[in-house]
Amino acid sequence: MVRADILQQFPELFGTRQVNGRQVNVEETIAALTRELRPAIAEALNARRELLAENVPVTRKYAWAGWDETFEDPAGGKPWTFRQIVQGMLDNAAGRESPWRWRLNDEVPIPEHVHPSRNPGLELTGPWHPLDMAFNALNSPAPMNMPDFEDASPSHFTPEGAAAGEPVGVFAALRNAREIFEGKWNDRPYEVEKKGKTRQYRISKPPARWPTRLARPPSLHVLYEHVQVDGAPAPGLVVVATLWALGNFDALRRSGSGVYFYIPKLQSPREALVVERLLSRLEETLGVPAGTLKAKMLYEEGNAGRVLPAIVWTLRRRLLGTNVGRWDYLGSLIEMWKDDPEGVFPDPQSIGMATPNMIAYQRYNAQLMLMAGMKDGALSNGAPIGGMAAVMIYQPSDPYGRSRYNPLALRAMAIDKLRERILGLQLVPEGPLPGAAPTLAGILAGEAKGTLHDAYRQSWVASPEPEYVAAGNAPLRAPIGELQALLDAPRQTVEVAGKPVPTVASGLSDAERSLLQSRGLLDAEGRITPAVIRPEALASPEAFLTPELWSAIYRVPKGDVTIAHVQHAFYMAANYGFQILNGNFAAAIDDYELKLRFMNDLATYRINVSWLWTLVRHEARITRDGHLLRQALTEDGVVLAAPAEEVKAGSRFTRALFDKVFAYHDEWTAAFFAEQDRKGAAGRFDRSKAPVIMELLKRQLLSPRYIQHSARVLFVVGEAPAAEREPILEAVFDLGREELLAKVRAGERTERLLKLRDYVYDVCL
Repeated sequence: MVRADILQQFPELFGTRQVNGRQVNVEETIAALTRELRPAIAEALNARRELLAENVPVTRKYAWAGWDETFEDPAGGKPWTFRQIVQGMLDNAAGRESPWRWRLNDEVPIPEHVHPSRNPGLELTGPWHPLDMAFNALNSPAPMNMPDFEDASPSHFTPEGAAAGEPVGVFAALRNAREIFEGKWNDRPYEVEKKGKTRQYRISKPPARWPTRLARPPSLHVLYEHVQVDGAPAPGLVVVATLWALGNFDALRRSGSGVYFYIPKLQSPREALVVERLLSRLEETLGVPAGTLKAKMLYEEGNAGRVLPAIVWTLRRRLLGTNVGRWDYLGSLIEMWKDDPEGVFPDPQSIGMATPNMIAYQRYNAQLMLMAGMKDGALSNGAPIGGMAAVMIYQPSDPYGRSRYNPLALRAMAIDKLRERILGLQLVPEGPLPGAAPTLAGILAGEAKGTLHDAYRQSWVASPEPEYVAAGNAPLRAPIGELQALLDAPRQTVEVAGKPVPTVASGLSDAERSLLQSRGLLDAEGRITPAVIRPEALASPEAFLTPELWSAIYRVPKGDVTIAHVQHAFYMAANYGFQILNGNFAAAIDDYELKLRFMNDLATYRINVSWLWTLVRHEARITRDGHLLRQALTEDGVVLAAPAEEVKAGSRFTRALFDKVFAYHDEWTAAFFAEQDRKGAAGRFDRSKAPVIMELLKRQLLSPRYIQHSARVLFVVGEAPAAEREPILEAVFDLGREELLAKVRAGERTERLLKLRDYVYDVCL
């Protein structure tokens, strides 16, 4: 069942072992869970695909769930209607006893060390292979860590051309975790060759001070070829969750921690039920009560939001909180409107977490978690989690001296987390409120009666550098009575590229203050104004899930489509795709516009490819005058900087314009690698993959067929021999399924090509 090379390289991950005093066989557990859950996963993925293809207006297709729609109770009771689920959540928030009242984690309480409200600070995500990445994660001052097996994961395939014997990254990361938790590396250094030098890494903190770990497995749509059950690949979700739980349960429990997960990409209660059954079966295997294996969930799909109360209810025995997964969420919004020529999104680079629709999304997440997680008037049973800050700082050794831009990254981190903290302030009043919206100071002084909830105390970060993490930890950990003082602190600036940039400790600049005021987070005097959850909003499901809330969350934001950002999106997609083809899922990419380095993962690829696909499909209008840019050698390296052909407002993004964007990027790629060669910088990755990603992108963006999680094409192409690439691209982008099936039956194409195509498009037969 497990591929021979995997068994040979990672024998400690498999076989029969004692776990919690029980004899358990890992392979048999994976097989049993796969056989049980595979039909439900197939139904869920087919439902995803069918919804994408459904030709109805967005306002109907992605409306709030119908009040009479029913959902299966994983606890074994009768199905509940959506109305009953939402009403029960509102009853919990209002303190009303009713037959439908429910809340999170009522059966097994949340352990203190993993509680979202009681461990304020950052959650660091990233791969645990190579081993130094795991060491850096444990040494970080971030109180939570997510060993990532999904977006910023080690590779789950072996890239074509990789060195013989190179381990498959996900299994190497699982082995690293097992060895670390068992104490193998507590007093030992890890040495590795980097850039011609031997570097030594150590875990510098004792286990009692390590961040709490929550493994992020892949979602339902990812398959692992290395593990076959009944002749077909096992779901990556089942493989990783089983290996993590059975391999680490005893060691984590001995250290005072536990088995916890971060569940990505869920879109429906049906999908949540798959996860709930998986974790329930693992609990049965381990011999622990249902609800012992706790989980957070990334609320990163727009489709999930329309039925989020039912997803949360399905996971209620174990859900710690929902996270605002900003990247995939933006990609999913672009996807929702992909078939509407009037619904083309503006430049995604212009949509940040402070834009109105994203503010509405974060508020909705906070309020829903408040309602589901409240017990005895406090956020005792769950809480919301903020989103990713993906900017990174440059190292002093950067060849172009771009560490001079680091103050931009540090300030961006501080403001991002400060905004989230303020957004999480929610007042549930005890009666009518006098006059204007109450301020935080007024509430703390007792001028407005009610309960103030401080909801967003945790948030994500992509880089472990102490200075960077400290910039984000500070606003999340500050006492609530000191938040206003952070905003009003004396202004301090440093000069970056001739412009003043506020320091981490500075009070708000005029622009920062104005933005927060425009979003209703500060009043005209700059005072913090918490959101108010009025009693009437808790009266009925219709009063909470209103048409106005739907529009605030889902309507296409206003903005421009510019040729500069078309090129920028192509740059980001091509650069990250190149990294994936080389087996690197967590890729630092330099943003030549913002003068910042960003950690990219599969979600950023989804944003850029989905947006560009919609532009091509609808031949979208460019809304502002601009210029195509050509490569130029600047003080920041070879970037797109030299104005070339003018593109006027009103121009359509035709095939001819697409071809020009493509050609200028090809030119940039050649110049970029030539500059690396001139500087004597040894390429970390196989440069022959550069034309591969260009051809793949061209085929994908010009294809009439939309792919929801398009990085799967990169997975199958990345491990394929060069001779198989063209047949794969043809099967995925050029041939319809029936046409390909006919060629398979005629012996003109292989059965494998059909399976790969079905995998990419979520066709589960």
